[in-house]
This record gives sequence, C-alpha cells and structure tokens, in this order.
Amino acid sequence: MLYEFKGLRPVVDPSAFVHPQAAVTGNVWIGRNVYIGPGAAIRGDWGRIVIEDGCNVQESCTIHMFPGVTVLLKEGAHIGHGAIVHGAVIGRNCLIGMNSVIMDNVEIGDESIVGALSFIKAGEKIPRRSVVVGNPAKILREVSEEMLQWKTEGTALYQALPGEMRESWRECKTVRGQGKEEEGSRADRSIHEYIHQGDHPAIVSYRPWNESRHSSVEHDDETVREPEAEYGRRNFTIEEYFDLEEISTFRHEYYKGTIFFMAGASQDHNRIVFNLTVLLGLKLKGGSCSIYPSDQRVHMETNTLFTYPDLSIVCGPPTFYKDDNIDLTNPAVIIEVLSPSTGYYDRGDKFELYKALPSLREYILVDSRSVLVEQFYKEMGEGKWVLRKFDALTDSVVLETVKVALSLEEIYENVRFSALRH
Repeated sequence: MLYEFKGLRPVVDPSAFVHPQAAVTGNVWIGRNVYIGPGAAIRGDWGRIVIEDGCNVQESCTIHMFPGVTVLLKEGAHIGHGAIVHGAVIGRNCLIGMNSVIMDNVEIGDESIVGALSFIKAGEKIPRRSVVVGNPAKILREVSEEMLQWKTEGTALYQALPGEMRESWRECKTVRGQGKEEEGSRADRSIHEYIHQGDHPAIVSYRPWNESRHSSVEHDDETVREPEAEYGRRNFTIEEYFDLEEISTFRHEYYKGTIFFMAGASQDHNRIVFNLTVLLGLKLKGGSCSIYPSDQRVHMETNTLFTYPDLSIVCGPPTFYKDDNIDLTNPAVIIEVLSPSTGYYDRGDKFELYKALPSLREYILVDSRSVLVEQFYKEMGEGKWVLRKFDALTDSVVLETVKVALSLEEIYENVRFSALRH
C-alpha cells in the first residue's frame, strides 16, 4: 500500500511493482523495473528514499532514516529478504544479503557484496567491489568477475519480475481446500501428481549432476540426482568457490570447476543425524577419535571435491587443506544419511570420490525412509571394500574403525518415516 505523509506521496514508475502488502510511505521515489516485495516497510516520513532503476527490495525489508537524511539505493541494488537499511547509501549493482543490517551514514561502493546476517556499523565507507561479511562486518577481498556475474544474473531475474507480476499475479483461492470443492478443483489429485504435472514451472532451473560423467552405472528414469546450482560460468576456481561459500546462506559442493547446490534435509533426516551425533559423541568421548558434524567441510585433494558429509570421524590429529583449519582431509569414517534427492549419488558417485581419501576406512549409509544401514568397510591388505546391511531395529552395527556399536533402535529413535506419507 502507498501512504501519503504530510502532503508527500510516493512516486512510483509505472513499470515498477509494489506488492500491496508492502507499506510505502511519504517521500519515496521508485524507478523503472523496481520490485518491492510483500512485508517491506519503506518509510519516507522523516527523510527521503530514492530507489533507482532496476533495484529490488525483497520480503520483510526495512528502509528508514533519522530526520533530514536521504537513503539512496543506486541502480541495480539488490536488497535480500529481511535486510535493514537505515540512513545509508547502497552503490550501483550491490548485493545486500538476507537479514543484514546497514546502519546510518554507511556508504557501500558499487558492485560490492554484503554477506547474509552481516552488520555494518554507522559511518563505515566500503570501497567499490568489496566482499563484506560478519558481525561486525569486515572486508575480506575484492569481488571477482564470476561473483559479479552471478550477482548480476540474479538481479536480472528481479528486474524482469515486475512485468511478470503485472501480467500474471492475481488473488486466488486455494486449489487444495477443506470443505466444498469448486468446479474445476484438483483437490482429489495426489501431491506427487500435482507437483510433477508442471503446474508451477520454476523461474530458475537447476541442472542435475549427471552421474554418467563419473560412473558407468545406469539407474533409468527413477534416478534422483544432486541438483547443480546455475551460477553462469562452469569453470570456477577453488578460490572463487570459497568466496561464494563465505557469503552464501546455502551450502555447495565443488568438483572440478563446477559448483553444486546441496539439497535440503527432511525432519527425519535431521533426527537421524542428531541421534548419531549424540550417540557417537558419548561413545567416543575421552578417546583418540573425534566426531565432526555436517558443517565440517571435507576435501579430496586428488579429485578436487569439497563437500559436507553428515558426519565425519577423525582418529588422531586432524589435517586440513593448506592448513586452513576449515577443510578436513583425513576422516577415517564418513556417515551419510540418505534422502530421496541424494540416495543414488551417495551410494554411487560420491562413494567413488570419497575412496580417494587415503585415511578413509569406513563408509556408513543410513536410509531416512526405511530401516536400513549399509556399512562399507575397507579390509586391510588388499583394500577390498566389504558391504554389510542391517534392516531390523533389533540389529546393531559395529563401526570397525572406532570399535563402537550402535543399535538401529537408537539410530532411528523418534523417526517417523514421514517421507513415505502422502
């Protein structure tokens, strides 16, 4: 909604889109192809707000100032969900990450990227093309050409969105309701059918990781693969991958120049990871082996893979890629909890990549949709991998490397296998 304040009314270019659930008040100027999302509060009551062409202010953002101040978002500025900009100047083609706070008299130079959840204190002057992260925020390095391309492509989607919203956005009634169905309703269709009929085509697609590039195993049409994020150029350096991970709110894998978006986890998946973390943490306490959770990145130097296993166990002192204390290189045990989007990948290609770790002795797969634990153990001598399967809650799996027994009843405690329900 637009609101007049002390005789001043917002000026909005006809090509812009201001969601009716946004609140735009007073002395506000909104340029061409600007998108203002629902829940945004843009208050030009005590001062002036100028939002230049091609900017976007996403859901639940706040833009305000102290009396007499002008807030300026220069052309192409991209303000992520939940961010707060108070009395600041945001440079051309900048990205302000989700839930960041930009305080008074801050000036952010053109083409800079501010990471999610960052706090930039009052009066800071950020040079052009800076990567800024943290609370309080610090400048890490210069924005690379690839990072800038990624940002620009993302903003272009929002620059096209106002026109698309005007053409197709309208209030509607739910398709799947409770009570009397209207004529033409598809409430009787299964969720699976509804999703896969293409009713809601994605604006941004994710190209799947083609398993045939790494394995000769054929999985026919039922294959579910790890999705790959579309970030433009397909030949990123490791340093550029590190830059992206520092500012991203999502985790990504890296393999031979390509960056892959990692799938999210279900409630049951998270319960299993929690159970394993608690059980192994207690059983390994005081010993020579340590457990690392899913935020611990692991690196295979021989094949360049960087990834985040659900759990890793290291026996003895940990070693890291280039001594960075971030990228673990010597796990003895890796545990992955399988989900519908990663099952074939974790069993096949990813296991083959993990085998490049000289330290790896054991690989454990735990299904999140049924009672099933698969244990791959590397025998001494010939180095042959032996598979054992456990599929009853009364079973126990013994981790040979650390001599710890885990009952499946404990592993699956409070797991409801909700993924199987419609």
